Amino acid sequence: MKIRANNIKKSFDDKMVLDNISFDLEEGMITGLVGRNGSGKTTLLKCLCGIYDMDHGSFDLDGKTLAKHPKLIKNIGFLSDRFDYFNYYKVENIPDFYRVIYDGFDTSFFFDELKRQKIDANKNVRNFSKGQKNILGLITILSTGARVLLIDEILDGMDVLNKKEIVSYLLDAKDSGKAVFASSHELDQLAGICDYIYYLTIDGKLINTSDENINKLKKVQLVFKNEVKRGFAKEMILINEIGRVATFLVNASDSRLKELLDREDIAQYDILTPKIEDYFYLERGQENA
Repeated sequence: MKIRANNIKKSFDDKMVLDNISFDLEEGMITGLVGRNGSGKTTLLKCLCGIYDMDHGSFDLDGKTLAKHPKLIKNIGFLSDRFDYFNYYKVENIPDFYRVIYDGFDTSFFFDELKRQKIDANKNVRNFSKGQKNILGLITILSTGARVLLIDEILDGMDVLNKKEIVSYLLDAKDSGKAVFASSHELDQLAGICDYIYYLTIDGKLINTSDENINKLKKVQLVFKNEVKRGFAKEMILINEIGRVATFLVNASDSRLKELLDREDIAQYDILTPKIEDYFYLERGQENA
């Protein structure tokens, strides 16, 4: 299945939240989505599954859009950051709601996994912890048989054991050929399982963190001869300083970086590999510039 987001735009009042967003998802892969609070990650996921109307653009499955072909929804499973829809229902009633859309809902898988996770199907959903609700929600979405899984902040606030279970489910979904698109603030955990990671900026732009043609982000550690020099170039954003040693993010070409480092007051420098969290520092630094 070819899965494509095309030039998606979404505004609320006068604020542009998603600005011409395009990307592909691939079956059998996990794609991550990171960004600062309020950057629009949840809005993007809700646009993809049809909860929000897009101002412009489309989300296509094999060239067909959800707007023109509503039955495509059975191929898309969305899990919000809080699985609270059924708080006043028993767990055993949940499949009845999902069968309305997902006629292939795997009841056996659902109840087998509940038993394995020691989730009592006779209890109301409101009686479970956030961790148990997240796992319950993920089991439910996996039971739908949807080929595209949109998962919002499922690792947020989870303890180490629940995180391990959730990651295991996501990897199983990948191995079974699902296209997983997951947002999270748990950057290290997400980076460890994703094939691709996108960063959504606060002004609604999407950056593919692995695309060298788009992304010029570099990380450099400098040792100054005397004291750390601040603000000597707009491309240099200070993220750490200890004595005469400072770490900067640099959003520039190789040739421009060479120019920036050609200074008499720099005793030594090392080029480091940027991490996902460095995009947060980069964006904060650009705002304060």
